[in-house]
Amino acid sequence: MFANRIFRVIVSGLLSTGRAVLFAALLVVALMVPGPLALTQTAAAQNAATDAANGTEGAFPDLSELEPDTVVAVVNGNPINFAQVVYAHALLPGELSSLPLPQILPQVVQLVVEQRLLAEDAVTFGMHDSIEYQAALQFQADRLLQEAYISEMMADAYTEEALEIAYTVYSMQLPVEERVRARHILITPESNDKDDVRAALVLAQDLILELNDGADFATLAEEYSDDETSALDGGDLGFFPRGSMVEPFEEAAFALDLNAFTQEAVTSPFGFHIIEALERKEMKPTLDEVRGELLTQLETQRLSQRLRELREGAEIKTIIEPINPDQ
Repeated sequence: MFANRIFRVIVSGLLSTGRAVLFAALLVVALMVPGPLALTQTAAAQNAATDAANGTEGAFPDLSELEPDTVVAVVNGNPINFAQVVYAHALLPGELSSLPLPQILPQVVQLVVEQRLLAEDAVTFGMHDSIEYQAALQFQADRLLQEAYISEMMADAYTEEALEIAYTVYSMQLPVEERVRARHILITPESNDKDDVRAALVLAQDLILELNDGADFATLAEEYSDDETSALDGGDLGFFPRGSMVEPFEEAAFALDLNAFTQEAVTSPFGFHIIEALERKEMKPTLDEVRGELLTQLETQRLSQRLRELREGAEIKTIIEPINPDQ
């Protein structure tokens, strides 16, 4: 709870003043508690200065060799292992959870240490014996085991082959969609300055003139398109349904005749597009497109079945029954 409260404060600072505040706040938090960890931070600062002098500034420790039970700190004789630090890092809110652990390792360790210190202090007041604490502890333990159980159950049950079989049945419920296969050349202005925007538009229109003179679309896409991913494939975007592209692009792509390209550059938030329609067909969403939905449905079905089996084999007695409003 303490770590979460600290990081909520840090996140609010991050949102208001940017990443510089984040690292300043993290450093303040890391140095709040005196003792071995504070000395560790001092050593880390000295190492950072050494790295800067040696031209290796910005290097982070390699954590790949650490085992989950590797002790990273000891608080009043009680060890804190690396697995606890990894777990704490995964629970960080907002942008902090996306920061690599090696980059903020000392700060995360310090948060775990501070949480342990407060927890130990709470024990001296007997707070761990309260009904509320024991109830919360049991509930959280059950929840974590449930999540691990479901995750393992799903991983073992649904291989790629099993998913393909399930998709065959699932796809019968899916609607057939009109799709177009198109390719494009994207010209993105270097900035929002009107001269840069004008230059990008002029280039796009010049490329349309080249296409009208017989230039190869794929060749121009590979050379000029700022969509680097599709440019590697001659600008080909594959098949896509309505609703999957930005509106101006989508309207132009679906309005084109086959093997025709736009005679005016199409403007979108990404820049200026030259679009060519290659194929058109009626088809259902692919497995990759509905993989998440399918897994959710399969998980729900299997979990419901397993819960039925467990309830049938369990002795359950509900002490407090709901009140029947008809009585």
